[in-house]
Amino acid sequence: MSRIQSGKCKADIDRGGIIIDANKSFCQLTGYTKERLISDNISFFSLVPEDELNAYMEDFELYKKEGGGTFQHRLKKADGSLIDVMCTSDDFIGEDGHICSEFTIIDVSETKQKERTLQKQKLCLEMMTENSDEIFFDYDADSDVFTIDSCDNGVESTRNYQRYLQDHIYEKFVLPSDLAEFIMNVNKALSAPTKGEFAARIDIIGSGLRSYKIAYESVADSSGRVRSIYGILYTDSIKVEKADYYHAKSEIQRLSRTDPVTGLLNKNCFVEDCAKVLKEIFNTNESFAIGYSDINDFSYINENFGYEAGDRMLKDFGNVIKTYCVVGCRIYSDFFVSLYKASDRETLIEEIGRRNSDFTAMQKNKYPMSDIQITCGLYFIRSADEDINTAIDNANLAHRNIKGSSDVPSGVYTERMRTKRSHDQTIASEIWNAIKSGNIELFLQPKFDLQTREIIGAEALTRWRNPDGSYKLPYEFINVLENVGYITQVDFYIYEQVLKNLAKWKSEGKKLVPVSVNFSRKHNNYPDFVDRVIGLADFYRVDKGLIEIEVTESCFTQDVKNLFHNMRKLRENGFKIDIDDFGTGYSSLSVLIDAPVDIVKVDKVFLDNIDSDARSREYINQICNLIRSTRKEIIFEGVETEQQAKILADSGHKMAQGWLFDKAIPVADFEEKYL
Repeated sequence: MSRIQSGKCKADIDRGGIIIDANKSFCQLTGYTKERLISDNISFFSLVPEDELNAYMEDFELYKKEGGGTFQHRLKKADGSLIDVMCTSDDFIGEDGHICSEFTIIDVSETKQKERTLQKQKLCLEMMTENSDEIFFDYDADSDVFTIDSCDNGVESTRNYQRYLQDHIYEKFVLPSDLAEFIMNVNKALSAPTKGEFAARIDIIGSGLRSYKIAYESVADSSGRVRSIYGILYTDSIKVEKADYYHAKSEIQRLSRTDPVTGLLNKNCFVEDCAKVLKEIFNTNESFAIGYSDINDFSYINENFGYEAGDRMLKDFGNVIKTYCVVGCRIYSDFFVSLYKASDRETLIEEIGRRNSDFTAMQKNKYPMSDIQITCGLYFIRSADEDINTAIDNANLAHRNIKGSSDVPSGVYTERMRTKRSHDQTIASEIWNAIKSGNIELFLQPKFDLQTREIIGAEALTRWRNPDGSYKLPYEFINVLENVGYITQVDFYIYEQVLKNLAKWKSEGKKLVPVSVNFSRKHNNYPDFVDRVIGLADFYRVDKGLIEIEVTESCFTQDVKNLFHNMRKLRENGFKIDIDDFGTGYSSLSVLIDAPVDIVKVDKVFLDNIDSDARSREYINQICNLIRSTRKEIIFEGVETEQQAKILADSGHKMAQGWLFDKAIPVADFEEKYL
């Protein structure tokens, strides 16, 4: 029975790895409460055993340097016990400018249990061959210790050789002419999980050189790193029963290749077997695809029904996969990858749909009130010699592309996905240099009185200047920054530029107009968001009545209670609150009634047909009457024609912005034209 669980926490690296946030699974896994982790300023690194901390930090620094990967270590729980985890981290910049990391830890204790099982198998072999000439050995790659167990004339003997490879201890026992073969096999075993057999003349027990057959197998952990080599040295005078020996050897092989819960292959063996199978059966007249799947909301089953129920669900899905796939694999937790074959693409996609339906129907019988679904990404193999790891990566891209879309049975990889990921990675990696070099710029779009055409305010917008002087379009980078979490830092950078300019205009005696600043909904995840907004305004001594905080309508589909709390606190401190893009999302007028909002920005989509369609004009007037009934001001965005402006003005509307009046322009141009 496996105990796989993953958890996440965020830590401030600049402050020694102090944990600033942690999810429920992380707390369950480590035994700490979230309150204790944060109030006691517990460092993530303090959870690592002291004697392993140096090794952990080396892996952590190597991980960041190479830009990705996983590393496996132990963590101390609150009660002092230890768990084995596989760890990854993603860096981001915190709101105070500190470098932070989001750590994801996955309980891999079952992997260690598998290694203990392998040790038991080794002991079984030793017992079976008692009083024989066989010599059993194991090599611990982490400690560089070689251990042999033998029985000479009925006397059992165990010997340990420290620094076995580092100090070339093996040269004392192996005949020099056989050293090259010996070293070649050792390197092969250490480079990747493998098995083999070779002959060598060795004086292993001090009784002179003897010819041995050496059978070995190396075993890796879940990250693919070889940790141990097990084996046997035997001569022609074998006294052990052959059937028992091969049965035990077969069991060792099975344990080292498969996942103990589902019986599917582990990833290393899947990659190896998949490559072999494709070379044997690939046919351009048929369709082959790698599928990357996970069970949506699997953590809900573990947390509410227990890990045994979670294991049963994993086994169920593993059995369904076996029915349809050529080769199947469980990577970790509820993530699976498999090779599929069908007569054509459409048939293969239909079979994946049936596979998912079979599984969801099975779970519906067990959990009638649940809505367990499968998300699957597919990558279609184009040749027999394709790199399997790249194919898995491509299938995962397709999987992530449809994650959350329950009506899509499977997503299919396209080159556009890899191009987009490459673009997203470039944007994320370049944003901090762009800020430091001044290439992230504040632009201002003026707002006007529809009757007098006088400027009444401005909206702060973000622009990214390229080295050649051109600018990236907002859609090229805003959504990327939103997805990776960097948008919060950029928002505060722009906000601070607004404050600096308002303070400058005040000192120069220029006309001051209110400026609206966009803030992502992600800010509501940070408890110090409001205090930071207030603190910066106080620092620059800017009248808070000159700042309008813009939130998009989509924010109202998230944590409304927390959102309203932040909005009320900001209003109590003198800020105004705007709703941006009103009418494009899912919020209702009933929500608007209760929302602590001052100004509603009506989206451009409502204006597109008002100059040619009477119904559109009537519709927008009715909407505005309802908004006014909630005692909110109204401003229209996206006004592009004089006819649109005249219709709005004739209907009694007062405020607007759009290209008819002016586009977003650099601060210097804004000062020259309007201040």
